[in-house]
Amino acid sequence: MTTPTPIMPLDDVRIIDLTHMTAGPFGTRILGDYGADVIKIERPETGDPTRSMPPFHKDIPGPERSGLFLFLNTNKRSITLNLKSERGRGLLRDLVRDAHIVVESFAPGTLDALGLGYADLKKINPRLVMTSLTNYGQNGPYRDYLGIELNLYAMGGSMISAGDVDHEPLKTAGRMVSYHAGYVAALASAMGLFQVEFRDAEGDYMDVSIFETAMHSIDMRLGRLMGYQYTGHMASRPARATAVGGGVHPCSDGYFLMTGGPRFIPNIIQMMGMEEMLEQPEWGTPEGRAHPDRIDEFLPHIIPWTLERTKEEVRQAAEKHAVLGAPLNTMEDLFNNEQFVARDYFQEIDHPETGAIKYPGFHNRLHREGADMPPRRRAPLLGEHTEEVLTGILGLTRQDIAALRKDGIV
Repeated sequence: MTTPTPIMPLDDVRIIDLTHMTAGPFGTRILGDYGADVIKIERPETGDPTRSMPPFHKDIPGPERSGLFLFLNTNKRSITLNLKSERGRGLLRDLVRDAHIVVESFAPGTLDALGLGYADLKKINPRLVMTSLTNYGQNGPYRDYLGIELNLYAMGGSMISAGDVDHEPLKTAGRMVSYHAGYVAALASAMGLFQVEFRDAEGDYMDVSIFETAMHSIDMRLGRLMGYQYTGHMASRPARATAVGGGVHPCSDGYFLMTGGPRFIPNIIQMMGMEEMLEQPEWGTPEGRAHPDRIDEFLPHIIPWTLERTKEEVRQAAEKHAVLGAPLNTMEDLFNNEQFVARDYFQEIDHPETGAIKYPGFHNRLHREGADMPPRRRAPLLGEHTEEVLTGILGLTRQDIAALRKDGIV
C-alpha cells in the first residue's frame, strides 16, 4: 500500500521564480516548502550568482556545492533560459500563461525593457500575481540605487544603536535584512493569490522594497522609530554592562547570557550558593544592589562560579532558581539541542554533489490530518529540469530542446 501524498496549502500553485541572490530565493523557497511548484529560471552556464558564493561543501568550489545556494533553493525546479534572446523571452511568456505567481528581483525597469513587465504579462494572464522585490521599490528618488545587505541594514535605522558603545556602530552578522524581505515577498505573493482565488479578482502587482522592510524589521527598528516619533529620543548603543550580574559570562565550554539587575540579583546569589551575601547591606537591599558600583563588584563572584561549570550546568541552575538566561549556542550545540532533536527539526537531504547533509527544517508545521510535512526536496542542479518543464508544460520535443541548446537559448 502506497503512502498518500500529503495535501499542502499551495498544491497546484505554479510560481515562476525570476529571483537571484538571497532575498527573493528565500521567499520562493518558503512558498515551495508548502506545496507550490516553483520553477526557477536561471542563466545558461552560470545560473544564480549564489552558486559561486562560499561557503562550499568541504571548501571545494563548484556550482552545485554552495551552501548558500543549497539552502535557498530547496523544493524548486531549475531551468535555464536566456532572457536576452527573443526566443527565450517567448518561452517565458508561454510559461506565464498558466502560472499563478511570478516573483522577480531585477532592477526596476529591467523586465519592462525586455517586454516582460507586469503590464506585458498581465495581457497574457489577467489573473497573474507578480511580486517585485527590489532594493528601494519601483519609484522614488532612490529607485535606481544599488544596495547590499550592509548599507540596507545601516540605512534601515537600527545600526545606529548596534555595536559596542566605545566603537563605531556595527551590523548584526548574517543576512537578516534579506531574509526578512524574503518573508515579506512570500506573504505579499500569498495575499495576492488569495485575492485572486477567493475574491475572484484580477491579478495584482506587489511592489516590495527591501529598504522599507528593513525599516520595520524584526530587530526593534519599528519600536525605536515609534519611540523617536513620540519622545524625540534616539536609542543609543548600550554600555557593556548596564545591570549588576547581567551580561555574557564565560563558562568552562563557552558563554552564558544572564539577565541581571537589582530585582534578579537575589535569585542569582542563591543560584551561586552564596546566600550570606544577602545579609550585607550592599546586596541585601534594593537600594544597595542598584548602586552603579555593584556592577563591577559582582564580577569577582559570578565569573569564577560560571567558569567552574558548563553552559548546560549553568542553564540547569538558572532554571532551578528562576534566573533569566540562556547559553550562547554554537552550531554544534544547535544540531544536538534536545528540543530540536525531539521535534525532528533538522532534515537530512541527499544531493549528488554533497551527499546527505542536514538542513534547517520548516518554519511552521501543519497539524491538520493528511497535511504532514513531506521531506524537503534538494536544491536542483543547474538546468536540471529544463527538459522536464519545457516538454511537460509547453509540449516541446527533445529535438526542439536540442535546437534551443545549440542556439544558447537554454
